[in-house]
Amino acid sequence: MDDEIDLHDIFRVLWKRRLLIIGVLLVALLVAGVISFAMPSVYRISTIVALGNFDDPVYTSQASVRSVMLSDEFLLEVFEQLHPDATGSKFTSFKNSVKIVPVKDNDNLIVISVETSERQEGLMAIEKIVQLYANRSEDSYNKQKKILTDQLADTQERLDAIYMEINQTSESLQDLQDSSVSSTVQAEMRFSRTLDILNGKETQRNALMDHRRDLQKQLVLIRPQKVVQPVREPISPIGSRTTLILAIAGMLGLIVGIFAAFLREGLWRPTE
Repeated sequence: MDDEIDLHDIFRVLWKRRLLIIGVLLVALLVAGVISFAMPSVYRISTIVALGNFDDPVYTSQASVRSVMLSDEFLLEVFEQLHPDATGSKFTSFKNSVKIVPVKDNDNLIVISVETSERQEGLMAIEKIVQLYANRSEDSYNKQKKILTDQLADTQERLDAIYMEINQTSESLQDLQDSSVSSTVQAEMRFSRTLDILNGKETQRNALMDHRRDLQKQLVLIRPQKVVQPVREPISPIGSRTTLILAIAGMLGLIVGIFAAFLREGLWRPTE
């Protein structure tokens, strides 16, 4: 016949073996405390970067920038500059320490951070990440700026030409008005055609002036990547994980202590 275990038996065993349970719990907490205090302090080094404002989503989109900066190819180039002779396992640790997070409610800012126990190494890592990406985006920025500059120069050249044509047409129109044969049908037709030509050129001029203003505005607004919050060496480490480690150790120690108490009491006996 199977033995039956009720709550009274359970509490009796727990109370009887309370010293064993408390002892196991204290040992677990002691070991966890030693481990947590022996672990090196971790620092978070960060900077805030404003993405460029030009026509290239690879370097101006938060999602694209995050994807590129966290890629193995990009981070490996940064890592090799920091540790030319390091191993692959250290690169994995470095990659996991890098975080790229968009700034909330702003689609142009990102936070680049590194969590590390070596503050100087973290500072250098952030600076190299920012510089490497700035170098890559600068080529695209310069190309976009040159395109706008060339378009503006071409527009200004066309404007100068249309101004000259307007002046010449205006002079021709004035000559027709001053002509003594202006009352003839032929003269009136010539005057009408010249006036239409003048109106057409003035329309072209206005369109070119609008286009020039648009290009000038784009050149004012276009900008490369920029650091808006420089990286600084942190003074204190990030929030301690000691509490979490002790909580986990305490829970595991309590479970092991209770198991040891019941095991020692011999409640699990073979079925007769």
